[in-house]
Amino acid sequence: MEGKRYHIIAASFFFAFLLWLSVNLRSEYTVVKTLPVTIKNLKPGTALKYPVPKNVAVSIHGKGLAIAGLYLISQIYYEIDASSLSNKDYFLTKTNLIEHISLPGNVELLDINPDTIRLALDEFQEKMVVISPRIILNYQEGYGQVGPFRILPESVLISGSKTALETINSWPTAYKKFDNIKSSIDFNLPLEQSEFHSIELTITSTRLMVNVQPFAEKTFSGIPVKAIGVPPNREVVFIPPKIDLIVRGGIEQLANLQEQDFSITVNYDALPQDTVILITPAVSGPSDVKIVGKKPEQFQFIIRKKL
Repeated sequence: MEGKRYHIIAASFFFAFLLWLSVNLRSEYTVVKTLPVTIKNLKPGTALKYPVPKNVAVSIHGKGLAIAGLYLISQIYYEIDASSLSNKDYFLTKTNLIEHISLPGNVELLDINPDTIRLALDEFQEKMVVISPRIILNYQEGYGQVGPFRILPESVLISGSKTALETINSWPTAYKKFDNIKSSIDFNLPLEQSEFHSIELTITSTRLMVNVQPFAEKTFSGIPVKAIGVPPNREVVFIPPKIDLIVRGGIEQLANLQEQDFSITVNYDALPQDTVILITPAVSGPSDVKIVGKKPEQFQFIIRKKL
């Protein structure tokens, strides 16, 4: 008895669904559908001068059944025949565009966006440009990036109209955000795809590599302070003569560093000859570590004749 009741309930729901579907398919709707734009008969050695979109959005009105049928048809597109184009500007208006889209007779095409497409031919060219990563790197506490990140390849060959390529010096990747990073990154980063037929890319992605390590701090003690550009008959004595540096970086990286990797210098010409002041030396070292502390920060000095 229980099983029979479930069958009756299921049949009732199915009948109700068919009734709902029948009513809705007879109703009229207006929908927006994206159609691909295709280019045919483009002359060799030429390219479209202006940005022609790869897709257009069309507003379509019709009964539900006809509208549903459109989404089952994959052959609907807008085709531009470039065989008659030249270097002179030609405009496809809303009327032209609507006339060139073939739709079943039981639906009506109301509107199209963009409503105007500017066409002309230009010289075809290729150009190598650098890839510009659009990334945000957020590290988990205690971890950080060691050295600069790398991408491979670093550039992409783009092709298209001479006019369009003149203004392009780099090409962006798709935006990507990495959060809570605690290990090295090796990621296939997609390039931003061209929305227009006037520009094409030879590759679709680049490889992003980021060296990530646990961060630590290490003190490098007793690094001598040196004066540069000192005349042969002079010498500079610093008080104290040495400095301690507190350096932050990756654990493996810090383990491979020595005091000799850092340079503490003062330019002789910047030292006043008749005034006693404290000076701050210039500190240089590996670019992929950060100096977070210096002891002491400033030094006294004495300039004397060399014995």
